[in-house]
Amino acid sequence: MNWSYLGTALVIIVVIRLVKAYISNRWGPVLVPMLEKVFGTTKWEELVLQHVKKHAVAGDPDSVMQTFDNLCTTRKWTLKTAGKRGEMIDSVICDTKPQVCLEMGTSCGYTAVRIGRLLAPGARLLTLEPNPQLARVSEEMLQLAGLQDKVTVITADADDVIPHLTKKYDVTNIDIVFLDYWKDSYIRDLKLIEEHGLLKNGFVVVTEQIGDSQDTDHTVEYNTGAEKFECILKPVDGDDTSVGRGGGHHRSS
Repeated sequence: MNWSYLGTALVIIVVIRLVKAYISNRWGPVLVPMLEKVFGTTKWEELVLQHVKKHAVAGDPDSVMQTFDNLCTTRKWTLKTAGKRGEMIDSVICDTKPQVCLEMGTSCGYTAVRIGRLLAPGARLLTLEPNPQLARVSEEMLQLAGLQDKVTVITADADDVIPHLTKKYDVTNIDIVFLDYWKDSYIRDLKLIEEHGLLKNGFVVVTEQIGDSQDTDHTVEYNTGAEKFECILKPVDGDDTSVGRGGGHHRSS
């Protein structure tokens, strides 16, 4: 047996495995989403979940969130609700002290963890994610953070859930709505929530900007039958995230 050839082969195998591990760990969260778009087979969310499971402290939502933040920073992966936007969400939760929150667009569960960790005892978040794979990952992320009793992941589209929130989930009104999915569905789904009597005067909407980005407050309004809803949107630090406080319903002319 030629031991030199065997040694060379073993070295090559080890190097290949190390390179694969390095690429998977360091560049996976960047490359995998692109590969998924091309081939539709790779699950980037699984890599994120496994990374957080490996490095975060179980039962500590702040640790889960920080691990997620660190991963995104290191991989140069944009996380919409981190940084200043995340701080804005924190302040909205603390200022509003909601009893019921509704999030549409759970993804991997980062925002759900961010919201859930600040909810008061008895308060809850319902988060909608139509993608079963993402819904499963977000549920595991929330369990890792110890927030499964405060946050409920619903695997369905908004128009399939909103009409049944009262009967199935005992929701009589929603204090804060978080919208993080298709912008062209925002107004439609807000209308649907209102049509089912789930919005009270002074409710809060947190969303990406509806319409063109502005440096000043602006108003979004729509008609639902004989009622008109008005919401003042306040851009956050010049980016495209807005906090809206809704209400002021009145008869339209």
